[in-house]
Amino acid sequence: MQPMRGEDDALERAGRQARLLVVDDDRATRELIHDALECPELGVAVAHDGAQALAFLEWDFYHVVIIDLRLPDMEGLALLREIKERSPDSEAVILSAYADLGSAVEALRLGACDYMRKPLEDVSLLSKTVQRALERQELRLANRYLLDELRRANNELRRQRRRELRRLEEVGLALAGALQRDEVLEVLQRSISAALACDVLALYLLSPELGGPVLRVHTQWPLPDNLLADLCQAAREVPAPAGAVERAAANCEVSVLAAQPAAAPEALGTVASSVLATRGVCLGLVTVAAERPEAFVPEELQLLRILCNQAAVALENALLFHQAQFLATRDGLTGLLNHRTFYQRLDEEIARAKRHDAPLSLVILDTDCLKRMNDRYGHLTGDEVLRVFARLIASTVRRSDIVARYGGDEFAILLPHTTAEAAKALCERLRRRIEAHTFTVGEQAEQIGASFGIAGYDPLVDSDGTEIVRRADEALYRAKNAGRNCIATAQPAGLEGNWEG
Repeated sequence: MQPMRGEDDALERAGRQARLLVVDDDRATRELIHDALECPELGVAVAHDGAQALAFLEWDFYHVVIIDLRLPDMEGLALLREIKERSPDSEAVILSAYADLGSAVEALRLGACDYMRKPLEDVSLLSKTVQRALERQELRLANRYLLDELRRANNELRRQRRRELRRLEEVGLALAGALQRDEVLEVLQRSISAALACDVLALYLLSPELGGPVLRVHTQWPLPDNLLADLCQAAREVPAPAGAVERAAANCEVSVLAAQPAAAPEALGTVASSVLATRGVCLGLVTVAAERPEAFVPEELQLLRILCNQAAVALENALLFHQAQFLATRDGLTGLLNHRTFYQRLDEEIARAKRHDAPLSLVILDTDCLKRMNDRYGHLTGDEVLRVFARLIASTVRRSDIVARYGGDEFAILLPHTTAEAAKALCERLRRRIEAHTFTVGEQAEQIGASFGIAGYDPLVDSDGTEIVRRADEALYRAKNAGRNCIATAQPAGLEGNWEG
């Protein structure tokens, strides 16, 4: 049996045809990907299960492997783990018809570079994903090649370059484990400050998805306006969207790292910039500056570019993770928390209320008009009614309150540190806002309303979220029977007879 091929073979193939392996038990999917991507620059092979894929990998190196999450002989994540052990330089893309945040996060942690949903309706998105995987592999191999060149440097620089290698390894590990934007930025700031003897580090975030445009300056001195202007001028000299640097500079945040005995210099002797970009999209810029002239040697500037390239990939992964996390926890129509996430937050708040002996209230409200709107105007109008309710609720409650679409036309509001009496006052304000809201369909004005059921947390009966939801639901049922557009409060535990709230 031939040995497994890896980095050396990948480098030999640089500039030649890339190799793609598709592992999917669905013949139509295999043929679709093969026909869409096969070209002189990309050879596509297909396998119908994990065993066949591993057999292919024994004899050839594949730059990218597309893996179906459900295979007839093994799980896709198990195949991904096996491929990464045998061929660590191969990039992997997970393909699944099941939207599972846990599987997506586990795939990223095992080394997958992307996660796509089936069916594949947008072939151009598939092509971009494969291209991104190839670019990521090329960047990693280029970085590795550079590190090997550093290892082979002359003896005088060997110790220094070993330190650089350790620093890159530490940075790579730190970035690989960072799934939040601020974590990535903190690693980037620390790694650049350690790698370059710079007095000023300016980080421009240009992408709105990353919290931009904003300029974050880490400096050894309080900088006067003329030095900030010098930083912006240097940033304009690298490729960036027109006007983006100016917009970022308008939102400048300056952090003075350490007090210096001397005042800030009148001019910066050395200023250099590098772009934070991936797949041709500019996410931001990094500008480093020092008081002394010619402060950075070419090797240090190359290291700066490598760190920026690594950080750009990590920032994009953090953005993808945030989007996947958002989609997994939100209702697609209203943008509120979904049913599953609501119950998770409910259990957390019950545990917190029990631990601190704090009040907690739950409100379940039901629209009184959705069926009428659907029957009269259609379900598109009904969907707009639900979105209006979501906006009215979100703009009435506090920022600390938890709002979810419970199901159908029901919404849930979880009110920490709130008694049932205070919850009733909030519900009355919300009821009046809904009642006074003018909902128009064409030229027709329609009145909308809602019924509310309130239950206060009772540690004697509410061991988990099931009981408090049941009591709030019963209160909502009484409110509807009482004529709708009104509020009812659940009967306290142990109280016999009728209870009016």
